[in-house]
Amino acid sequence: MNQLSNLFSSVIYPLIIIIIIVLLIIANRWIFSRIKKSKDSLIVTRQTIAMFIVLVGLLAFILNLPIEKELKGQLLSFFGIIISAAIALSSTTVLGNLMAGLMNNSMKRYRMGDLINIGDLTGRVTRKNIFHTEIQLEDSNFVTIPNLYMASYPVKLTRKTNTVISITVSLGYDNPQTKIEKSLKEAALDAGLTDPYMYIINLGDFSVSYKIHGFLDDANKFFSTTSLLRSKVMDHLHKDNIEIVSPTFMNQRRVDETTFIPKVIVQKEEPEQEEKSPEELIFDKATEAEAIEKKKEYLNEIEEKIDQLNEKNKKTKDKVESEEYKRTIERLKNTKQRIEEHIQKQHEKLNEKKS
Repeated sequence: MNQLSNLFSSVIYPLIIIIIIVLLIIANRWIFSRIKKSKDSLIVTRQTIAMFIVLVGLLAFILNLPIEKELKGQLLSFFGIIISAAIALSSTTVLGNLMAGLMNNSMKRYRMGDLINIGDLTGRVTRKNIFHTEIQLEDSNFVTIPNLYMASYPVKLTRKTNTVISITVSLGYDNPQTKIEKSLKEAALDAGLTDPYMYIINLGDFSVSYKIHGFLDDANKFFSTTSLLRSKVMDHLHKDNIEIVSPTFMNQRRVDETTFIPKVIVQKEEPEQEEKSPEELIFDKATEAEAIEKKKEYLNEIEEKIDQLNEKNKKTKDKVESEEYKRTIERLKNTKQRIEEHIQKQHEKLNEKKS
C-alpha cells in the first residue's frame, strides 16, 4: 500500500500539469471564439498563446517528473538546446514565419480580400495564418506564401477605390503629340475611368512611349478594366487614323501601300444580358472571404452599439426609456445571431470550395 501511495503521489503532479495544459488550450480557444472582433485577425495571437502554453507546460512537466535530479537536469538541458537551436534558426524556419506572422498581423498591412502584389505574384488574400498567407491568383488557383517572405519583400496593396489603371503604348514621331493625348484620354473615359492624364515616359530612337492613366472606382474590376483600356486605346487610335506598328516596319513600308488600320466592323445589336465580370469568376473565394470580413466588422459595430445602449440603460431612470433600450438591444442581439450563423455557413462553403 505504501508503494502504491508513493507511486500515486509521484505521478499525480505530472498528470495535473497535463490536465492544466489541456484545459488552458481549450480555454484559450473558447475565449478567442467569444471575441466578436475580426477572428481571422486574432488567429495568429491565439495560436501563439497556445504554443506558449505548450512550451511552459512541457517545462513544468519535466520539472515534476518522478526521476532522478541528474536525469531531470539532462532533460532540461536537452529542452534548452532545442529551444536555443530553434531561436538561432528562426530567420529561416518555423519561428521565423511565426515572428513574421505576428509582425504582419500587428501592422495590418493587408486584409482579407485585398488585391496585393509581391514579387511576380498578384492576387487577392483569402486566408491569413500563423505561418503563411494564402492568396488567390489571376488564374483562380491558390498559392501559399510563407509569412517570412511576406515580411522580407515589399507588398504592393491596391486601393479599394480610386485606384489608378495605366498602360503604355509606343507610337512614331510622325504622330502629333496633342492628337495622341486627346485620343488616349478619350479611350480612358470610354473604358470607364475618370480624370485621365497622360505622361510621355520615353523618347526612343524611333518611337515615343506614352502612358495613359485613369482612376477606377471599384478595384474589384482591376484586371478586366485594364484589358478593356487596352482595347479602347486600340479602337480610338485607329479611329483617329493613328497607326500602331513597329518603327522598323514603318520605315520599310512602300509608299503605295495602304495604312495598317483594321476596317470598322458593324455588329448587330443584341439584347444586353447581365454577365459576371471575370474577377467575380476568378476570385470567387477571395470575394467571399472579403464579404465575411465586412460582416465581422459589422458585428463589431453591433457589439459597440449594444455596449453603449447597456450603459445608457444603466444610467436612465425613466422606465419607458429603459424598455425602449431593452427592445433595441434585443433586436441587435437577434441581428447579430443571424449574421454569425450566416458567417458560419459561408466558412463551411469556403472550405468545401477549396477541397
